[in-house]
Amino acid sequence: MAPSYPQATTALDQNHSRIDVLLLVFCSSFFALYNSNAAYTSDEVWSINTAHLNYSGLMTALKADVHPPLYFQLLHGWVRLFGTGEQAVRGLSGLFYIFAVLALYRLAKDLYGENTALLCAALYACSPLAILSAQFARMYSLLSLLSILSTWLFVHFATERRNTLPPIALYVAINVLGTFTHIAFFFTLFGQIVFQVLYRRAQLKRFAVAIVLSVIPYLILWAPVLLGQIGNSAEGLAWVKKPRLSMLTDVLLLYGGVLWLLLPIALYLSWRRGFKFWKEFGSNPLPPLLLVFTIVPPVLISIIKPVFNSRLAIVGLHLFALTVCPLLKRTAAGYVLALLLVVLTGCFMVVVHPSSEACDNRALAMYLVQNARDNDVAIFTSLTRMPVDYYFDQTGSKKLVKISFPAEIDDHPGYEGRISDPANRPTLEREARELVDRIGSMQSTNPTLRVFFFHGLHPEIDAILEKELQTRFEVLQDQEVHCTEGSPYLKTISVYRVQAH
Repeated sequence: MAPSYPQATTALDQNHSRIDVLLLVFCSSFFALYNSNAAYTSDEVWSINTAHLNYSGLMTALKADVHPPLYFQLLHGWVRLFGTGEQAVRGLSGLFYIFAVLALYRLAKDLYGENTALLCAALYACSPLAILSAQFARMYSLLSLLSILSTWLFVHFATERRNTLPPIALYVAINVLGTFTHIAFFFTLFGQIVFQVLYRRAQLKRFAVAIVLSVIPYLILWAPVLLGQIGNSAEGLAWVKKPRLSMLTDVLLLYGGVLWLLLPIALYLSWRRGFKFWKEFGSNPLPPLLLVFTIVPPVLISIIKPVFNSRLAIVGLHLFALTVCPLLKRTAAGYVLALLLVVLTGCFMVVVHPSSEACDNRALAMYLVQNARDNDVAIFTSLTRMPVDYYFDQTGSKKLVKISFPAEIDDHPGYEGRISDPANRPTLEREARELVDRIGSMQSTNPTLRVFFFHGLHPEIDAILEKELQTRFEVLQDQEVHCTEGSPYLKTISVYRVQAH
């Protein structure tokens, strides 16, 4: 079961390795930076607002949320050094992504050699899931980096010459950081535990000690906080659905990206050259088995209690690359297939993702600046308020009455909670009537008042408030705005005014 490490490298091999590293850094930097100045999403604004707090306020906010603190503590220092511009803030995630590409290259080189290592790193760099994480001011690229490093050090348990104190201590340290990054990191550890129990029992005691040491800091420092966060998790995970076949399709598309366009040809060429796929799996089953042991358990848990989504699948992305790429190593030179992946991914990004969106949160804020007057009302549904507010407040040009519907979203602005629960309908109907009465009372001091109603992704909820608005106001059809793309939470903006008599 031990991986086969490459023989001593020549000067030419070292030059090739340096070239590979430079190419990977260049390509991954491009993917991380392309369109990274796009408008923030709701989750990202929450990250920035939290990172802006002093340390005490930061920890208070995190304890009231559903995530461990490491990424936000790092972001806390990062924004003080580089500011809160979109590219600057996302640069932290991009940096973790670049390090992850290089770490996977080194791991794959230990397992398979240089040619396949380049292909594995290129596949990871071109994965839509990795690129999305690199351009997202959240903890997912850090989670992936730590998962790769943990796997790399876990591999070294298989060889006696690597089984010394420094690598084991580093393995423990990386795992500690992973547990404080996201609870999904425990699925990485679980996969390693299952593999160790089934295939490496000779070193089980040493490994067990390392795992215990890896989780003790979390149990002591954060587990008491986690118990309090469990109550919030029901709200924070309300949007997560039970796994269906469509989830598997989404994960595979996010994992492979343009690989799926090349895979049939690549597999055919490998087969024509006499490559035996089952022999490759049998020669080194560690990556595919780790992938199964890491991803399948949360999917099974989600059948009972939904906890898993496509973002969290990033803990298995590097294992996917390590599983697939050896099957393609006889297709062509590693450089050729890696180059095709990079070029096609770059073309896809340029064509599919324009440099700006007509209805992103920055554009929606400018729409209010240009069309609303002082003391007009803006009603936000779903998660539209926080990111639009973020850009609107930067202008300081208008004084609007801003309202969230349902109001409970303001209690946890990073997620919707259980607003779609049918049992909440009577409460929402009462809230809608009271809200319209409140707006109606403003007419005495502002007879030209208008209401800008941001429709979200829950038309059944919007309809409750829309019905009440139509009893007191008339909709201005010619001022309605439709958004087919841009904001993930917004479809339409309706404008109301006092009914003419």
